[in-house]
Amino acid sequence: MPRAFIPPACLLKAFSPYTTPRHTPFSAHPESMSLLRTTLLGIAAITALLLIGSQALGIYTEASNADRLVLALTVAVAGLCWAGSAIILLRWLDRRLLAELSRDLRVLDGKTDAPAVLPAVREFTEVKEALAQARDRFRATAEENSARIESMQLELNLDAVTRLPNRRYFHNELRRALAQARGGVAGHVLMFRQRDLIEINRHMPREHADQWLRSLAHRLDQLLGRRHNPPYILARLNGSDFALLLPATSPAQAGQAGEKLRLELRALRLALGGQRWCRWALALARYGPEDQASDLLARLDHALMRAESSDSDAIEHADDENRGDSAGELQWRDILIAALDQHRFSLDVRGLRGPDETLLRNEATLVLHDAEAPAPIPASRFMPAAIRLGMSAECDIQAARLALDWLVSHPGQLAIRLALASLAQSNFLPRLGQLLRDRPAQTARLILEIDAHGLADNYAAVRTLCEVATDAGARVGVRRLSRDFTAMTRLHQLPISYVKLSGDFVGGLAHSPGSRHLAASVVDTARQLKIDAYAEDIPDAATNALLREMGIIPAWTEAPAGVAA
Repeated sequence: MPRAFIPPACLLKAFSPYTTPRHTPFSAHPESMSLLRTTLLGIAAITALLLIGSQALGIYTEASNADRLVLALTVAVAGLCWAGSAIILLRWLDRRLLAELSRDLRVLDGKTDAPAVLPAVREFTEVKEALAQARDRFRATAEENSARIESMQLELNLDAVTRLPNRRYFHNELRRALAQARGGVAGHVLMFRQRDLIEINRHMPREHADQWLRSLAHRLDQLLGRRHNPPYILARLNGSDFALLLPATSPAQAGQAGEKLRLELRALRLALGGQRWCRWALALARYGPEDQASDLLARLDHALMRAESSDSDAIEHADDENRGDSAGELQWRDILIAALDQHRFSLDVRGLRGPDETLLRNEATLVLHDAEAPAPIPASRFMPAAIRLGMSAECDIQAARLALDWLVSHPGQLAIRLALASLAQSNFLPRLGQLLRDRPAQTARLILEIDAHGLADNYAAVRTLCEVATDAGARVGVRRLSRDFTAMTRLHQLPISYVKLSGDFVGGLAHSPGSRHLAASVVDTARQLKIDAYAEDIPDAATNALLREMGIIPAWTEAPAGVAA
């Protein structure tokens, strides 16, 4: 076959995609070349190479050495050109297509900028448009999910009714404040409880009660919440419990904030009917670097129990002296049940002395003996829990029984205190009356003391108590009259033996003309009713002399006269 039958140069120029003339479109725009066309040209090059090889086998035996050499060089050059074209094509695919596609896929998360425009390859036009649409959809979905997550986090940290931070959020902020306290930045926590929320929900529609709670929370948040400077955190811990975190505050600042809150709560009370208003209990605690969140909240809860048992909206302080009062309701329930079953109560009896050291009478408070406690537990610690658990009536029955036992072997009179919560239990007064009637000799020297505010808040129960005590031969006294002077309007309706003034009222009597006028009114009322008026917590001799001049009997409690088992 003639040598010019297969021109090597012509074959290379015809089949190599990179040897086209400069005037062709592929030379002018190499990136716009179709991927399909490039693949077809590669297949044509392979076919031509196979033809060359087949022709070379046919002429190999007949050709001269020079022709064989030219043929071998032609085949070798064609193979190299084809291999170079394949390598260039693969690199082009990787650099211009696959890399761009990878970058376009990576930006679907919306965190990076849009990639460079892909080469104008017709086969990838739809792919590019699909990627752009997917990127837009991904971004819209990501924004929607972010908004939804933010809304869920907000709902997770807010109370559904008041829109205040909930217990979870408050605990986190309290732990953060305690961590800052380790750096020397101490503060306070004020907890307050709506004691009559169940009765409020029973007497008015639920939506009205929720609206009242919302308005109250909004008002308190404006007064003492985040808008305060420094910002305080007001939260709703559960249905009836609220808390106010006061970071980086001194005792004076915390007391001022607590008093402002107390007055606001009193102004926003709801009427419950029968001249009764809903009640609040407040407790304040200071936290420092040594405190833990759970212990701090437990101390506040026990302080709230004491505030509830005193039936007053005065702020109860959960100070360091009460740091051991961290037992929860379940633990107190177990302690009280065991003590009632095993009769592990006693009386702490002390003499009440008057002028010239005369013994006016003896006074007793209930004491609980627990095997795990290093010392007897006074009533001031366990009675708040007993009231919360509805077990105060059982404790007061124990106190009355022990008082009658003590009077068997001791002369004189003995006074014991009864909780107002016990009077509200239907079976307490019948049991007490039966206990008193069974021992008339001792009952004649027994005095039952109640808090003065019970005459105004629970007059019917106090009147029944007076009837039961009078029928059995016992007497009834009123203590802490200075906490609620409205009880004076009821004194003439009940057979009361004496009234007591105490606390800050007596301490400031010498310096307050208004307090002296009130004390004079108490003396006049007592004289008209022919009952005694006593004063405790006397700070100095000047106050003592003033009281005697006004006709009030100064009295103080002596050291323990003994413990009656």
